[in-house]
Amino acid sequence: MRNLTIIIFLLTIFYSCKKRNINPGIIEQEINFGTCLPINLPQQEYVIQSNTEYQLLLNNSVCQSANFPNIDFSQYSLLGQYTSGKCKITFKRQVTKDEGNQRYNFTVHIFDRGICKKQGQSMNWVLVPKLPTNWTVNFEIKQ
Repeated sequence: MRNLTIIIFLLTIFYSCKKRNINPGIIEQEINFGTCLPINLPQQEYVIQSNTEYQLLLNNSVCQSANFPNIDFSQYSLLGQYTSGKCKITFKRQVTKDEGNQRYNFTVHIFDRGICKKQGQSMNWVLVPKLPTNWTVNFEIKQ
């Protein structure tokens, strides 16, 4: 009976724990291009919806032979938003779907931790479900 109680207890803990979603909303995946795509891209906000647009973006690569992720643009859209902060910064990325206004809202929350002379910056790339036709993306940064 004791073993049965322990097993039930362990199963309860295992199935009641949920994976913490650090990127709430509809984000499917963060995309990290590392140092191959520079932070100082021509634009500060991107909505990439086709392979042609993606290839134009990748033309900014500073890497000779990078292995960039393949993206199925019939299923997904790639969003990017430039942000910067003071020093040791962390980012919380969130994309929500606003049916009433026919748009995705892409918000990057910036948390500064510390004071220093160096500025931290990030090009926040996320993969989301394909943006519906005639929908827009609203970009916002919150500090």
